[in-house]
Amino acid sequence: MRRYSKKGLEKRKLERGKFPEFYAKHVAIIKETKACCAECGCRLKGDISEVAHVLNKSIYKSVSTCDDNIIYLCSWQSTNNCHSKFDNSGLDIFKDMLIYDRVCNIFSAIKDLVREKINFKTLDRYIKDY
Repeated sequence: MRRYSKKGLEKRKLERGKFPEFYAKHVAIIKETKACCAECGCRLKGDISEVAHVLNKSIYKSVSTCDDNIIYLCSWQSTNNCHSKFDNSGLDIFKDMLIYDRVCNIFSAIKDLVREKINFKTLDRYIKDY
């Protein structure tokens, strides 16, 4: 486990302060709407790990709790584990996912909200003709 200085720990708490409310809201939406995984269609259980960030929440902190920066994907509790596949797959596998066009559209819609510099790896992942 990573150790933080007191100053670093306070900064991290401040950055992540809105996460509990953010996740609770989306878990409630998943449960109320009986949402399904956007990739494979399996029924979601209503777990925090089913709320996937399009732009990585630890890199793009300015949109980490933006409601438009998420997509609902099944987690490690399902047989498909689409959230892990989405987060960890290479570009070739990612581009073959059914949600690829949808995620690229989400990126296009939120990219102007991002205050951090968007790196080339992210652009390559979400812009089709980059």
